[in-house]
Amino acid sequence: MISVEGHSEYKFIKEVIVPHLADLGIFVFVQNMKGKIGLDRIETKLNDLIYKYDHITTFYDFYGFKKKGLGGNETKESLEDKIKNKIKETQRDKIIPYIQMYEFEALLFSDSEKMADGLNTYKNWIDSILNEFGNIETINNSKETAPSKRIGEHCTYIKTTHAPNILKKIGLTEIRKKCQGFDAWLTQLESLGTISSNAIKKRP
Repeated sequence: MISVEGHSEYKFIKEVIVPHLADLGIFVFVQNMKGKIGLDRIETKLNDLIYKYDHITTFYDFYGFKKKGLGGNETKESLEDKIKNKIKETQRDKIIPYIQMYEFEALLFSDSEKMADGLNTYKNWIDSILNEFGNIETINNSKETAPSKRIGEHCTYIKTTHAPNILKKIGLTEIRKKCQGFDAWLTQLESLGTISSNAIKKRP
């Protein structure tokens, strides 16, 4: 089961990741947190669900947690550790916490041409950002200049429509080439298919 932050992530996972994993014999249910992510809510929600699935993973934005006032020293790794430790000890080996840095929108920067076309904007400002950040998953170091904020400054951006549609056009191959964290997470999910044919599948 993949627990996602909101509707945009839900559409992307449902329309792109679920079919990809199904081709590998891994069948996935998607659960939507509807934007309300915080360690306490995650603890309650995932501990309720963990018994029903062979594995649970997460797909939450790092900045999604900022609304809950996490400390300034928080990192992707420390946050993933905290999510893991919120799961009951007897079930902890079934959780694969994943935090997307810094926002889901970073993935859009995997292909500036398709991103610009999907947003009906010029690609020069996108290329400028790409020249500034060698690793697109490091865009950005401030929630005021996060990927979604930068996009909103240059064009009309409807997250629930634009993001999933653009990512579908870019395709997983290109996204994985440009986003090492995302690629490592997906590779880990794919490997579950070799461990168990029932990996992250809902139990009957």
